[in-house]
Amino acid sequence: MTHVKSSTGADSFLARHVPSTQWIRTYRWKKWLRLDVVAGISVAALLIPESLGYASIAGVPPEVGLYAAPLALLAYAILGRSTVLVVAASSSTAAVSASIVAGLNSGDGTDAVTLSAALALFTGTVLLVAGVLRLGWVANFMSKTVIEGFIIGLSISIIIGQLGGLLGIEVTGENAIAEFWSVLGQIGDWEPTTTAIGLASLALLFGLERFIPRLPAALTVVALGVLYIVVIEPATVAIVGDIPQGLPSMGMPDISSSEIAGLVAGGLAVALIGFSEGYGAASSFARKHGDRLHNNQEFIAIGTSNIGAGLSSGMVVGGSLSKTAANDAAGAKSQLSGIVNAILVVLTLLFLAPFFENLPEATLAAVVIHALAHSADPRKLIPMWRITPIETALAVAVLVAVLVLDTLPAIVVGVVISLLILIYRVSFPQAAEMGRDPATGELESRAVHGDATPVPGIVIYRFDAPLMYANAGSFASRASDLVDAAEPPAQVLVADCEVMFGIDYTGTEAIEGLIEDMRKRNVEVRLSRVHTSVLDRLQKSGVLDLLGDGHVFDHIEDAVGAEPHPPTGDG
Repeated sequence: MTHVKSSTGADSFLARHVPSTQWIRTYRWKKWLRLDVVAGISVAALLIPESLGYASIAGVPPEVGLYAAPLALLAYAILGRSTVLVVAASSSTAAVSASIVAGLNSGDGTDAVTLSAALALFTGTVLLVAGVLRLGWVANFMSKTVIEGFIIGLSISIIIGQLGGLLGIEVTGENAIAEFWSVLGQIGDWEPTTTAIGLASLALLFGLERFIPRLPAALTVVALGVLYIVVIEPATVAIVGDIPQGLPSMGMPDISSSEIAGLVAGGLAVALIGFSEGYGAASSFARKHGDRLHNNQEFIAIGTSNIGAGLSSGMVVGGSLSKTAANDAAGAKSQLSGIVNAILVVLTLLFLAPFFENLPEATLAAVVIHALAHSADPRKLIPMWRITPIETALAVAVLVAVLVLDTLPAIVVGVVISLLILIYRVSFPQAAEMGRDPATGELESRAVHGDATPVPGIVIYRFDAPLMYANAGSFASRASDLVDAAEPPAQVLVADCEVMFGIDYTGTEAIEGLIEDMRKRNVEVRLSRVHTSVLDRLQKSGVLDLLGDGHVFDHIEDAVGAEPHPPTGDG
């Protein structure tokens, strides 16, 4: 009996913390194996050239992008809950990494590689600890709209930064806008052959994507670029250069104690952006594949992926929307496609690395620009504008901050704006006067149903938030304003508490003050649909005694239709 219980407990632990044990045990080998292998090959054709390009964004040699992939992919396949999420080097994490490493780097290229690997380790540790401590709720504090604005701005900034490689010029400037003007100011210096290769590569990438979507566009263009250099060998064209053949060295990066503080702060920044982008990508396909995502488990999975990348001399990694979409489109059924992907990256490092040495930098820049074209499209904010104009305007502010400031200050701006949005929503939640819909007779919000009419002599007030210190003042003032504006004069104020699922001490004082204020105006206060926890605190605070018997109702219609019952104040 003891042995059976132990086995069951182990199975339960594995099912909770090692999700791969579930898909392995239920895997349909005959139906899914071919699909996952094909998907893994398809994604590798995209991941390999993109990883080379993202390494250049991060300011490290191209092979570092490949070093990061195998252990990251394997870690997520074992620990992640998304069926199709691909965790590897990404544009956003690469750009943030470049900003952080530049601030710590003494100027030696070797230091950049070491610091990039160390940053991946610290990022992974931050995420792993957050997951173990069940801090997944923290991710909810970053506004998704603001993150979208940040990613759009960052993508535009990266594209501008890649124009130097695309055109064969040196791009300078303190920010993305200055860099763009630098590009325009050097039109006469654009290297003709490099520019032709870059623009041709870019046109071919978009053309293949549009007209032959089944062909791996990135790998095809890379192969053609290498072939061009090998056959024609134009001396004026810059190429990627030496890429070491073989697997990376494993171990802890050698860093000094003085760099730890900067790496911890950087790890927090990368964790915020990398996780938000990855979780968003996983969420986009969760419903289609029946995935049950949990913030804490995703923290652990993506954190372990970054630790694996750091230990293998790689760079920070995150969930990639473009590669995840490609994985889904290729028909992936499980994370076995990620394992196939990891194997192909290892084989590339062992046998194919020299092939990429003759890749034109212009073609590599084109691959990066093509990969970011969709995420850099500001038109994605238009649907958001129709729903939340103010929040979208703040997202635009973050977008502009990325272009005008450096990446890290823009992250700070994004975090601050997200917190301000949260504080504003809590302090000024939706509140509405309710009236009767003439067609249905139901009580509806007058702000939403313009033809809903007030109930004569009764103000029905719904407050759509927990009542707490941040919004207690607005709760009472809005109620008083509605009573003042009522025509004919109000005799009853019904506070609908259906959405008021919590209350603190300041909230109980606000209701107490409202009752006393309404009594001075001879207005009876009634509460309807009060949650049990709220009712308990109103009882303990003495508010129910002040309100008097017969003034709390289970249903709003009962509160509206009850006969006048002036409070006695004696309970």
